[in-house]
Amino acid sequence: MANKKRRKYVKRIHKENKKNKSLFRTFLIIAAIIIATFFIWQLIITYYQQKKKEPILSIQEDSAKIDSKKTIKSQVESAIDYALKRLEVPDEFIETKIKGNTIIKKIVLDTNQLSLTIANIFITDKVEEAGGQVITVKESNDGNSIEMKLYDPKIKKYFLLKISNDTNKIYKKITKLSIIIDDFGYFSGELLEKFLSLDKNISFSILPELPYSQEVMQKAYNQGRETIIHIPMEPISYPQNDPGKNAIFANLSEKEIERRVKKYIKNLPLCIGANNHMGSLAMQYRNVVTPVLKVLKENNLFFIDSRTTPKTIGYELAQEIGIPTYMIDFFLDTGTYSDRVSTKTKRLLELAKTQNEIVVISHCTLKSLKELKQILGNIEDKNFKLVPISEIVLPEEYAI
Repeated sequence: MANKKRRKYVKRIHKENKKNKSLFRTFLIIAAIIIATFFIWQLIITYYQQKKKEPILSIQEDSAKIDSKKTIKSQVESAIDYALKRLEVPDEFIETKIKGNTIIKKIVLDTNQLSLTIANIFITDKVEEAGGQVITVKESNDGNSIEMKLYDPKIKKYFLLKISNDTNKIYKKITKLSIIIDDFGYFSGELLEKFLSLDKNISFSILPELPYSQEVMQKAYNQGRETIIHIPMEPISYPQNDPGKNAIFANLSEKEIERRVKKYIKNLPLCIGANNHMGSLAMQYRNVVTPVLKVLKENNLFFIDSRTTPKTIGYELAQEIGIPTYMIDFFLDTGTYSDRVSTKTKRLLELAKTQNEIVVISHCTLKSLKELKQILGNIEDKNFKLVPISEIVLPEEYAI
């Protein structure tokens, strides 16, 4: 009986212990839930406190953006300014006013450098690219001014451009000067680097298929400098003066001449034009010059006649065929060495009195480089503007 009671007691104690353990476990779970809820609640409070602060920061940032927009130009106005810069209209010849919803710009063009027609075409093109609209273009009765009315649909503003020729002669007479340096391809290294340090508007003429021809072309191109192919051609003094084994000789067939010129272009694909190297004999014959120019035209290259003989037909024939062309005015580094810096400086100044554009040639020797720097120093304040050869030889609509 006692054992039976003991067993019942043990069972009851076991049940109570089990119950107590269950209660304790329940207590722990509830405590854990309360603690977790407390931390979650704290996180929620912190989150919403931060959210309350964020709109203030956001408003300040938006306010700063709005203020900055007051100084930012619309795309159309930026396009107008870009066009005027490319047309090289100085800031002092642009007057800007605001009248109501219209921005008015009075612009004076240098008639020696630029026409109203070119200005109209270029500005129209850039404005339309920017999403603007050309409403009207009116020309004055005397043809000396135009009035362009433009519209920017994004900001709902008008632009009135009053563009006039320089009838009062307020521009100084500027002479464009293009310098071509011949005979690159024989060397690299320090001497090449010295020439590459010259003004980037000075163009390089490179002989094809020489050890350093492609290196010169690539380095000049990387600078943004223009290069042309220096086509080797037979001189009267051959074989005493040899233009090279793959040169254009007067006794070659037209097909062979074409093949050689195509090979030059393949060797120097970044060049945008060509001029003749030597050629005092070859440049006199139509059957020699014609196939050269034919290939240049097919590849959209212009031609500069180096004028190595007074009997040259290059410039005249290029005009006849329809290739952009120019005949050089003179060589900078020919004549008596003792006085050619002063002589060539004087000649430039004299030509500038009657010509708006001058093209001259020098050569890539250390002596010629030294002379060139002296000449450029002599004309620095004489209203010359150094330009790449394309700016003179190509029509304005292509150059822009």
